This record gives sequence, C-alpha cells and structure tokens, in this order.
Amino acid sequence: MKVEVTSPSPVKRTMAIEVDAQEMERETREVLRGFAREARIPGFRPGKAPMSLVRARFGEKVVEEVRERVMTRCFHEAARENDVRPIGNPVIDDVGQQLEGEPFRFTVSFEILPEIEIKNYRGIEARRPAVAIADVDVDAALEELRQSRSQLITEEGRAASTGDVIVCDMRGAPEGGEPFERERIFLEVGSAQNPPGFNDKLEGATAGSELAFSIDYPEEFENPDLAGKSTGYEITVHEVKIRQVPELDDEFAKDLGDFEDLAALRERIREDLLARRRHEAEKELRDKILDKVLIENPVLLPEALVEDEIRHRLEEVVRRMMRQGIDPQKVELDWKKLRDQQEEPARKSVHARMVLDAIAKAESIEVERAEVNERIERDARAMGEPPEKLRQHLKKQGTMEALKTQLVREKSLDLLTAVANIQTEE
Repeated sequence: MKVEVTSPSPVKRTMAIEVDAQEMERETREVLRGFAREARIPGFRPGKAPMSLVRARFGEKVVEEVRERVMTRCFHEAARENDVRPIGNPVIDDVGQQLEGEPFRFTVSFEILPEIEIKNYRGIEARRPAVAIADVDVDAALEELRQSRSQLITEEGRAASTGDVIVCDMRGAPEGGEPFERERIFLEVGSAQNPPGFNDKLEGATAGSELAFSIDYPEEFENPDLAGKSTGYEITVHEVKIRQVPELDDEFAKDLGDFEDLAALRERIREDLLARRRHEAEKELRDKILDKVLIENPVLLPEALVEDEIRHRLEEVVRRMMRQGIDPQKVELDWKKLRDQQEEPARKSVHARMVLDAIAKAESIEVERAEVNERIERDARAMGEPPEKLRQHLKKQGTMEALKTQLVREKSLDLLTAVANIQTEE
C-alpha cells in the first residue's frame, strides 16, 4: 500500500492511497468465498458452486463489497501508520476503477485537531466582584418563601380579583386549528403567565359564571400553534379561591425546620443567598479569565466539531420542547435560523474545549481515579440514585472517558484561575 498525505490546512488532511493488485485479488477471493457460502445457485449445494460462476452472477456486488472493505481497512491502516487521528466522518472521493491486475486508487479527505502552542495564559488580569447581601434581598427571599407556603381556600360568592385563583373548565377553538378542552384547571387572575387579554376577562368571575370571548394572539406569541391567530374560548367557572398566606413570625420559622425563631430563619437565608452569590461571582470570574485566554489563543476550528456541537444544542432544544409537552414535528419553527443562532456559541464552546485541552497537555494535568469516583458519587447524590448504578450507566453508554475529559478541563480552568492576577473589588 502506498500513501501520500497532503495538508490543505492546519485542520485538514488528504490521503491518496494506492492498493496493489495482489492485495485486491486476495480481498476479492475472500469476498467471493463469502458469497459462495451464502449463494443459492440451482444445481449446486451451498458453497459448492464454482468461483467463476459466483463471480459471473454477483460480479457488481462483489466489486462493491471489495471496494468498501479495502477502503475502510486501508484508510484506518494509513491513518495509524502516518500518525494522524481523523475526526468526524471522512469523505472518500476520486475512487479509481477496479481493474483486474491493476492497483486500486482512492482519495480520502478528513479533519484533524490542530496543534496548539498555548501562550499567555498565566497572570491574566481579572477583578473578583464584591459580594454582599442586603436586608432587602433577605426580605424578598422570605416573601417568596412565604408565598410558596400559602394555601388556596374556596370562598363562596366571591368575585375573582387579582391574586385569586379560579377552578374552571376551558374549551378553545383556534382559528384554522383543532379545538381543545381542559377540565378543572387552575388560573390565577392577574398572572403574567396567562395569555394576553385573559386577565381582563377573568376579573369579576364567580362560581357558576360562563365566560365566552376571543383572543387575537400576536405574531411573536411563544406558542406557534396560536401565534398570529384568533382563538375563541368558553370558560365554566366552578370555584373562586383566595390565597391564604401565613404570617411572617416565629411560628412560621419553626414550621419550616429547626429554627428557634424568625431571626434564625433570616440568618440562614442570608447565608444561603451569600453562598449562591459567591458561586455566581466565581463562575463569572472564571468565564472572564477563560474569555481572555481564548482571545490570546485564536484557533482554526475543525468544522466537524462545530457541526457536532450545533447538533447537540439543537437536540437539547428538541428535548426541552418535549419536556414542555410540545411536539417538535408540529411546530412551525425556522430551523435554519435556529441553527444559525447556535453557531457562534457552538464555536466558542469548541474553542474553549480545545484551549483547555492544550493547557492540560502543557501542564501535564491528569485526573485520578479517586477524583472520578468522587464526581460520580456527588452526581449520584444529586440524582438520588446509588453511585454504582450511575457508574454502570456511564460504562454502558461509553461516556466514562468523556467524564474524565470533562474533569481534566475543569482542572485546567482551576489552574487558569489559580495563576491569574485577581484583584477583589471593595
């Protein structure tokens, strides 16, 4: 086998491969024997038909399979012998004719990871934002907690007003769409989550009310089944409920857990808010440091990796829609526009991974088995399942190496932060 490797760019390689006639003949005989074992030719028992007859009967199929087997095997052998690691799907072109007694030639094009000589990643100038929690932040968190502990109480004869909740049956007839019905649903009067125009129609409703109205939805409405259309609604109100909110006192604090009084609850909330703000500030700091390192280290990105990242992002969009009960196949989305919106963040993500990998190589960063086990145990606790179950799942899915790679990248980012020149804001 003869191989000629050319480099159209730092991330592209082309291999012109020539396979000698003897190798092609050996492969052809092997393929013919396989066809002979399976062939059903009248007058001959399976596997007993002459090779010449098998060749005459299955000639084109034999040639096609010989090419596929030779090109696949020789490509991998050539890549290994020339110490190149293809990424993505290789493109085979310039396939020559397979003539008896003549060499077989073909060309393969593919992408590789570029060599990155990482630079200017130590001593990055950055500022850590000051973190503080004001009393107003604690008050807001307490009020949110208080509202979450409220109860809905039915009040006979009440006319619904902002903040009340009505229990109702709803029937809708979208313009040009399929009618739908919902039974005993809860609608909060005045909620920003309600469709536009709904709150005005719900004001003043009482148990037994029959409401009928139409809503003209704007073109940019989030539900594509309703966007730009008029929808008629019929609502039967069964109950009007008021929201009973507990008093913000020591008893409220004791009901929530091991708190002596409201002051103890306020202190715990302050500590939790402070921890969250510090975590957010640290993440923001690390992101800014990494952004500066990316600017110092521009990289020509393999398009195969970019496209793969875009595909993963679009798949996540589809999964998110399905979790929300939206059928992606029935949504009129501009998928090309959505794909284009994902390209820039996808390129940045690929760039960051490549730079972090280069830092790991330069600094000889590795991950120990104990660190992998610690992450698996931590993730398992968060998921509420045994660590061994998660470990077996990772092995079955073949993602254990991906987890190790992710941990190495996290350690590279830890290093960037550790060697940065960070000033803390007052």
